[in-house]
Amino acid sequence: EEVKLNFKDIVVHVALIIDKRIIDEIEEDEYVKHIETYIRQTDHLYIYNMVNQDLTSFFDKLSKYNHISYTNCNDLGEVCNYQRILEQFLLTECDFGVVLNQGYYYEEEAFLSLRRYAIEHDTSNIAVLTPMPLRGCEQFFMQVEDERKCKGCNLVGTLINMKIFKELSPFKLEYYQTTFDYEYCLRARQNGYQIILLQNQVLRNQNYRIIEKKFFFINLSTYDYDLMEVYYQTRNRFYLWDEYKNIDPEFVKLDKKLYKGERHMLKVRDKNYRDKFYMMEEARFDYLKGLKGKYKGGNKNEKNKEAIDLFEILFNKKGLFRKNKNMIDFHNLQRHINEFGYTTLDLS
Repeated sequence: EEVKLNFKDIVVHVALIIDKRIIDEIEEDEYVKHIETYIRQTDHLYIYNMVNQDLTSFFDKLSKYNHISYTNCNDLGEVCNYQRILEQFLLTECDFGVVLNQGYYYEEEAFLSLRRYAIEHDTSNIAVLTPMPLRGCEQFFMQVEDERKCKGCNLVGTLINMKIFKELSPFKLEYYQTTFDYEYCLRARQNGYQIILLQNQVLRNQNYRIIEKKFFFINLSTYDYDLMEVYYQTRNRFYLWDEYKNIDPEFVKLDKKLYKGERHMLKVRDKNYRDKFYMMEEARFDYLKGLKGKYKGGNKNEKNKEAIDLFEILFNKKGLFRKNKNMIDFHNLQRHINEFGYTTLDLS
């Protein structure tokens, strides 16, 4: 006699963040196609317009779906945006929440497979269920194992268990942008929860640009990175390492190794690597000062004075530095960077 399994039903809500202006109708149509890779498998879609742009024509193309809500709101930074959206999900009492940005879409039936996995398995101990994230140009290789545990992931496009989020909330709001998702995954694992990667379900990201650098007769290519993304990722990494160096030393050691490799890759393949290195040094400088939240920048004279004051404190304690306003120009720190991408000014 055939046994019928009674799988539990779940409620999945999705939020799409529009934080870049939609240029033309071609781009509109592309985003509609992205939405259609998951809209039929979600219980409700919330679209957050954060660019103060009239998106009437875009919304009209989605009018055949009656489970979409739209709202205009301010961009509070990535971390606060995610926190605000997931808090709204808590009010709806959905089981899983998904946050997406423009330019992301699921391959084939990947979103349906994510939902099916959440239905067919006990997810009470799974904090995050993530697809395999790939850029649009990256080749996908089918894996023998459909699923595996992982240490952390970027939360975009993942199924976030709302019961566990309610327990662990909030995110690290002081990070303002990036890295908060990895910290959340680390915190979840420290509390006994799992991060599960479905390796054969692909989430594609179209938000990238490839740049090339000529080395003799060889063309080297890499992905370009926004300077502010470099700043936030570097600064927040330092805070993350500090917090988890004794809690999860294995992760911190691995991430430091990845960070060094990323810097070396920039040095070798990115012709504008000095701009990135400068932002990394500014991030390190702000970390040493204990600065968090939104990047504040500052004019050159202010930065120079702050740098001199901080370096005087750090170096005078070791008897290694005499105050000299001509010795250090904060906006030319890239001149002190060695071949590995590290500053030759010892700030440790």
